[in-house]
Amino acid sequence: MSSKISIGLVVYNGADQIKNLLDSIVSQQYRNFELIIVDGNSNDGTQDVVKAYSNVVSVFVSENDRGVYDAMNKVCSLATGDWLIFLGCDDVLLCDLGFIAETLVQPDTLYYGNVILKSRGEVYGGKYSRIRLMQNNICHQAIFYPKCVYKKYLYDLKYPWLADYDLNLRLVRDRIPMIHFGITVSIFNDQGRSSSGDKLFSRRKFGIIYSYFGLGYSLIYLTLYCVRTLIPASIKNRVRRYIVGAKI
Repeated sequence: MSSKISIGLVVYNGADQIKNLLDSIVSQQYRNFELIIVDGNSNDGTQDVVKAYSNVVSVFVSENDRGVYDAMNKVCSLATGDWLIFLGCDDVLLCDLGFIAETLVQPDTLYYGNVILKSRGEVYGGKYSRIRLMQNNICHQAIFYPKCVYKKYLYDLKYPWLADYDLNLRLVRDRIPMIHFGITVSIFNDQGRSSSGDKLFSRRKFGIIYSYFGLGYSLIYLTLYCVRTLIPASIKNRVRRYIVGAKI
């Protein structure tokens, strides 16, 4: 039996952007999916746009929340699919969900692909090692979380813009299997608020890595940080390529 895929969409005042995303979902030929929209009580007509797509929306909630990750936690509680992917109102779904469903065969495994960065039209993604993830996050717009993960783990609300990064690091800490497939899943708006960083997460990142992975990996992270910030570009690029390519 084919996998049921949940699509989680969290939005606040996204009336000008959300139609493109909804059109990309409506165009899917694969129908064993549910679309869950959690709106932060928008006041710009977002609800009216969503109502026009009522034939494809499975669950729609509009109420005040404590930020994007509070809304994403609500999606996790409402979702019923075998797999869950999150998209933003200014993203676009590119992949064929039918093909994705055939790929998602291990029910305890997180699968992730690539995204296209909206600002530059470039593909971002590829396979992540633990070392690479300590430096850069996997876009959640490319991740299909299995039910055993999204029903167990929640986003930490103390990180307003990078709680998904913290979650992915926790999943690696807990040895959740992760498989990369070479599929471009979505167009990701990399100029949104989350792309500007999360000051609290940045201040705590070294301690997070130390807590999750131990002294050895935290020293590797510190070394790579110094490489990025203190060493000339011609040298640090060679060092980074060597370390990131290592199977650690």
